[in-house]
Amino acid sequence: MKRLIRIAAGLLAACITALSPAAFPAVPASAAEIPVSVICRGDINHDMIIGRTDVQLLQAYLLGDSAETNTAASAHLKDADLDSSQSLNAKDLTLLKRIVLQIDPPVPIGDDIPDGDQLIPPPISAVSPTLPCVGESHVLMIAVSFPDAQQPLSADEIQQQCFGPSDPQSPKYPQESISGFYSRASYGRLNMTGKVYSYTAKYEVDAYMQTDPRKADYRTRDDLLDEALEALDDVIDYKDYDLNKDGILDAVILTLPKEAAGRDVNDDGREDWVPCSGTYYGSAEHDGVKPTQMCIGERDVTYITKFNKSWIHELGHAMGLPDYYRVITNSPHDQEGLTGNAGWEMMDDADGDFSAFSKLMYGWFKGNEVQVYNGGTQTYELKSMQDAPNCVLIPRGGFNGFYSEYFIVEFNTPTVNNLTYFVGDNRVPLFRQACSACRISRSAFAAVNCRNRKPKSVFPLSYFDLQCRYPEQSAAVLAAE
Repeated sequence: MKRLIRIAAGLLAACITALSPAAFPAVPASAAEIPVSVICRGDINHDMIIGRTDVQLLQAYLLGDSAETNTAASAHLKDADLDSSQSLNAKDLTLLKRIVLQIDPPVPIGDDIPDGDQLIPPPISAVSPTLPCVGESHVLMIAVSFPDAQQPLSADEIQQQCFGPSDPQSPKYPQESISGFYSRASYGRLNMTGKVYSYTAKYEVDAYMQTDPRKADYRTRDDLLDEALEALDDVIDYKDYDLNKDGILDAVILTLPKEAAGRDVNDDGREDWVPCSGTYYGSAEHDGVKPTQMCIGERDVTYITKFNKSWIHELGHAMGLPDYYRVITNSPHDQEGLTGNAGWEMMDDADGDFSAFSKLMYGWFKGNEVQVYNGGTQTYELKSMQDAPNCVLIPRGGFNGFYSEYFIVEFNTPTVNNLTYFVGDNRVPLFRQACSACRISRSAFAAVNCRNRKPKSVFPLSYFDLQCRYPEQSAAVLAAE
């Protein structure tokens, strides 16, 4: 969506005056609140209710009253564009009031596949990720050294290998660059840039993994982030990493040297500094911007492919998707991830390209690049997803939006971001959409419809490997009946 255009108060007043009372009804205090099962247009604060609060938030925004529009709500003001004009105006306020008064029904976000050449709005927006997944995104990476563990490369050297240009001739391809990988995965629809800074912590590595808050030297990962952001405040304008200007730091990576590997200070049986993406619980704020989520962990920066793919995976979390691998230990099955060639997925074991499901959730497909099976005998041609954005959706019953149940069929080849993967045959993974509120089963169609509740997370429920009939690595033909 283009940048929202704020309508001046004078113009708003003129618009309101021009509207009839019937078109612009008042909302009485006794008006019913409309509960919704999925995020809908007009639910500005994403509380799954469309009511007077949403009306007040939109009205305050249009009148320029920023005091009434809190940070959490302002991040979703775009969801109030009810007239699809790509700007917020008095007409949107009118349409919102009509929904609250039950004159018009709520309109789910992402329920329809747009026609033609328009990008599908990212369904992952329902979980309110901090990092943009379409258009421009800018990542802050801090390479942390410690008195007992030093980074072997400078910030400039790490910058080049993480956010340099795409280079198919590089021996490290396709993990030669985080920016290059995301550009290829998104078909140029996400331009991820970043800036790397160096920082040396005040204390040794183990000092930031304390478990007893009663101790005077109690420090956590949050303290390490606070310390780094404070030290770099004079050289970084943190507003540069808040592209949507919602007061939240879009994404920050704290990468630790390899000497941090293998430690278990809190003796919980797990390594302390395995890369992860998690919530920041501190209260620090710099340049009017507050971190809410951080990617943190150790990786050997000289092992470029493993270093880059680890942070590609963690940034995938910052854009809203969870891990696809199972976390059940002592399982007789593949506990590390999904089995066979279907497991080559960046959000699984951080190997291979993003799947069609992930790309659909991120909004990297246009309406005319997604085919939906609608009954009868149909034949679809699928090109390699590494060469062109395309997939087939097979819904359970009719298509009821991206939070409903469906399979996704895709065709993969061992090329581009899948280079060295899918070697030996070409496979067609099938994804089934589900949400964490459902009981997850790997059997077909076992989960309830996600439209019954707000999705806390979206991810593929099952993979299936299908041997492609046409293994010439350019196209596959699928017959559905």
